[in-house]
Amino acid sequence: MNWLTTVLFTILFYSVFDLFVKLASGKINDNLGATIMNMVAFLVTLIWLVIRNYSGEHLSFTKPGIIYAVLAGIFVGLASIFFIRMFALGINLSVGVPLVRVGMIVLGSFFGVLILKDGINLKYIVGFLFSVIGLYLIITAK
Repeated sequence: MNWLTTVLFTILFYSVFDLFVKLASGKINDNLGATIMNMVAFLVTLIWLVIRNYSGEHLSFTKPGIIYAVLAGIFVGLASIFFIRMFALGINLSVGVPLVRVGMIVLGSFFGVLILKDGINLKYIVGFLFSVIGLYLIITAK
């Protein structure tokens, strides 16, 4: 599977995830909903891990890799709680998802450039500015 196919599956799965989070919000306690989502996600990824392991994929890891994975898990848990809470507070899917996802692009860009020293060029800066402008337009659309 090439990177573009992987990207398309990721977009599909996150979009369907967003839809179901919105549908669940207000119908389940935020913390319980996030717990169920993350427990089910754990089971799905565990099954995937076992299948991949039995198909011959080597499970390589380093100590920093484990530490970063644990930290990422902490933050995905927190993000899940706040994501479902955001929808429970009444934000529309068509507003909440772009705000979160484009906000992630903006913050992720800062992390990449400032912490990981990712390179930037004029085209990147223009795209980044369009993202910031898009956030502003979405926030002020009401």
